[in-house]
Amino acid sequence: MNDDLRGLIELRGEDSLKFLQGQVTCDLNTLEPGQVLAGSHCTPKGRVIFLFSAQLVDDNRLILETHPSVVSTALASLKKYAVFFKTEIEDISDQSGDFPSSLNRFQRLQAGIPDITQATTDLFIPQMLNLDALNFISFKKGCYTGQEVVARAHYLGTVKRRLHRLLLPQGYLPQPGEAIHNLDNKALGTVVNAQISENQVEMLAVLSSSAIDCDQIIINDQKLAVKFLPLPYQVD
Repeated sequence: MNDDLRGLIELRGEDSLKFLQGQVTCDLNTLEPGQVLAGSHCTPKGRVIFLFSAQLVDDNRLILETHPSVVSTALASLKKYAVFFKTEIEDISDQSGDFPSSLNRFQRLQAGIPDITQATTDLFIPQMLNLDALNFISFKKGCYTGQEVVARAHYLGTVKRRLHRLLLPQGYLPQPGEAIHNLDNKALGTVVNAQISENQVEMLAVLSSSAIDCDQIIINDQKLAVKFLPLPYQVD
């Protein structure tokens, strides 16, 4: 199995763009046919259900690329809100040629771009994943599901956990959703993604500010040395 295969969701129908614009964090009205725009779909409480890259094929058709493990969850959530719109939503993951080639898993990790999987859906608000720094969020587009929570975190500066990139020794590959603790068993955060890189492991994790000074952490009873790596973008 190719671990870099992506899930694809198609929205087709005359209300597709209007519907999705009211559901996601990015401003789809700025998207031109053939372009790609990244965004997220959230719960009413502002928790990220899935992340995506969107391509506008034409006025009546959009394709969303996402992690394959969350396709069914994404479909269920979108369809719940789509009942009053003229749009059909379906899984077209078997049509991988319908979407421009994207970064592979390790390239996304090194770029500090998280992947939300089935294990981490509904855990984080967008800013915890640095989606504001990654331009997944428009703060000018108006209302969408979860917008009040996202806007409050932005304007009041209430985000106490952020996404970090870390280097770990090889030997244990953390899994998305696993809890991270310090040596005193204090909770520090959650694993988002991890990949083996040569003789080491690179990881993206949402961590509290108190984790920054840690040089050892515990994941799944494994004591691991940790080094913080720079992100290729600026986080406020």
